[in-house]
Amino acid sequence: MLDVDDDQIQAFLETDYDRVVRVVTAVCGDRQRAQDAVQDSLVDAWKRSRDLDDVSRWITVASINRARSRWRSHAAERRAFERLATQRANREQHEPEFFDARLAQALKALPRAQRQVVALHYLMDLSIADIAGCLGSAEGTVKTHLHRGRAALRAALGPTAQQEGDARARS
Repeated sequence: MLDVDDDQIQAFLETDYDRVVRVVTAVCGDRQRAQDAVQDSLVDAWKRSRDLDDVSRWITVASINRARSRWRSHAAERRAFERLATQRANREQHEPEFFDARLAQALKALPRAQRQVVALHYLMDLSIADIAGCLGSAEGTVKTHLHRGRAALRAALGPTAQQEGDARARS
């Protein structure tokens, strides 16, 4: 167990902050809300000097939980966000730089559990076991959500350029 100190906070900010914000953005659908959740979790870790095995993992999970909690408690805000979701998908400055508009829209269309698992697996490079630990779910549940999320994204986005090229090469 590590006592969170200024050096760990600085190391997190330099190495993991942007990645964690991207993951929480993918989960909650709003970059500003994600930044607020990550910053609040970071302050909480620093103020309380919690004993943590992995500062980055704790802040990621705490931020996702914080974002989900805010999501549930602001139903009117959530409805307004849904009305604006189409507009925001077209404005790249509100999306992480690695998203294109189609991918952002496809992720937003996934059910929350699938979106969380896909984001943690592909954006944080977490294993099935790590995701299960973060979310407090069984590994089988995580595998199911990942499988269904991949299938939904595949259906929404269609074949990739590489898959299309492979198909042409076989013909």
